[in-house]
Amino acid sequence: MKLGRTVQCLWPGLIALLILGAGCQGERAAPDSRAAAPVPGGTAVVLLPAEPDVLNPLIRTSAYAGQVLGIIEASLVSMDENLLWSPCIAKSWTLSPDSLALTYQLQPWRWSDGEPLTAYDVVETFRLFNLPEVASPRRGELRDVRGAAALDSATVRYEFVHPVSNPVGRSLHQILPLHLTRRLDPAAVRSWPLNERPLASGPYRLVSWLHNQELVLERNPYFPGPAGRLERIVFKIVTDENARVIALETGEADFLEDVPVTAAARLQDSGRVDIQRVAGRDYGYLMWNLRNELFQDRRVRKALSLAIDRGRIVESLLGGYGQPAGSPLPPVLWAHDPAVRPDPHDPAAARRLLAEAGWRDSDGDGFLDRAGRTFSFEILTRQGDPVREEGVVVIRENLREVGVAVQPRILELGTAIDLVRQGRFDAYLGVMAANLKVDPSAQLRSTATDRFNYGHYASAEVDSLLSLGLSLADRDRAKPVWNRLQEVLARDAPVAYLYYPDVLCAASKRLRNVQAHILSPYFNIEEWWIAPADRKYATAPR
Repeated sequence: MKLGRTVQCLWPGLIALLILGAGCQGERAAPDSRAAAPVPGGTAVVLLPAEPDVLNPLIRTSAYAGQVLGIIEASLVSMDENLLWSPCIAKSWTLSPDSLALTYQLQPWRWSDGEPLTAYDVVETFRLFNLPEVASPRRGELRDVRGAAALDSATVRYEFVHPVSNPVGRSLHQILPLHLTRRLDPAAVRSWPLNERPLASGPYRLVSWLHNQELVLERNPYFPGPAGRLERIVFKIVTDENARVIALETGEADFLEDVPVTAAARLQDSGRVDIQRVAGRDYGYLMWNLRNELFQDRRVRKALSLAIDRGRIVESLLGGYGQPAGSPLPPVLWAHDPAVRPDPHDPAAARRLLAEAGWRDSDGDGFLDRAGRTFSFEILTRQGDPVREEGVVVIRENLREVGVAVQPRILELGTAIDLVRQGRFDAYLGVMAANLKVDPSAQLRSTATDRFNYGHYASAEVDSLLSLGLSLADRDRAKPVWNRLQEVLARDAPVAYLYYPDVLCAASKRLRNVQAHILSPYFNIEEWWIAPADRKYATAPR
């Protein structure tokens, strides 16, 4: 059986981030030029800046959980290097003449415990994603699917509520093993054993997880495609950015995704690593909590956006590796509208809009007030990302210039996300990965407050545009719809879109054939290899 690149057969959530790690001893051997052809074996150590929350696709919220799951999971189909769907567990699929049903034919596949992976696993997982008691944050991604049925053990049929523009993308979801989930209570999903001990359907399986220390993956012996060349991948949790850079610089780590721009030149000059730069799909944003009366006037939101100096963020914090943002659809997507420009840094215009909304400095203290209330709020963000930690300081200075007081609040990632999900925030400075299928519904639809519309933005026009854009298969017809969506967002300013960062990856010279891609820095991870002379570990490092 030929699958092409194994990683193409992995869940598209791999598009997120993974990071190879530290913890080895001694000096790195120089790459062995005699090993010109790949030789299977060896251990790559990978750094994660934070621990995954749970390794259960039904309920995970952490990007780092998505990264690990992206390595150990396969999907029915996956996206290839040209951003086209290619076979994986499903060898073929057929759309009905009325475009209301999509049928997949599965090929033989097994879980990492040897049990068959069948259409019944797929259908049961679809059911779990949609159960109210599971409350999956990704439940809305399947909203266009009326139902799923296993016609036999190798055939899955999805029925749509209405014709959709991307039937494969609209029906795609991760898969859990029915022979284990059938014994578990969906209402107790947050305590399932699978949250920490998932079965694998991809080329690697999880063999150990020491919390706040490391996760170890090894080859999955039941994977039907070409085996990964690396015998083992170790993800070490290293929360300190400087420690991650030093580990790579000294040869203790093999790969670092999201290299700090301030360290890129130093790492390249060390002679131990190669730096790769990839235009990404991420966007940095400042989300307003629209349940807070401070942000309910769109003139105020627009004013705050105009007060922010995006150019300074890109040049001083991203080191020029990126560009100012104007919408949640980055330039790498076909639906991006270059006519919707990022808001310029215009403090004068910001002050005028704030005055129109009734905010003036009536007591001469340098801060705006209205009805006895000073314009003051808190910006929440996560620790461990210097762009965000320093970015909130830049934004505070920018808003101080127009008379608005800001208090930064920098917390551990899990704590920050919990507060945002609970609505206990004024504004949140975050980073989101745009959906390559061109579907920003999870962030923008009025009914998506249980997904990623934490700011509770609600616009009937945006809801309508989302539905229309997602129903049009012809890109030429859909493009004006997505253009209009971006125009409305620029007008309403429910979120201040700040920057599109490039992705900087650093791979040690002992780690070969690393090919970062827009889909993921780990796009061809199954083809990474280490020459025998460059290997360090007989067993997984501790």
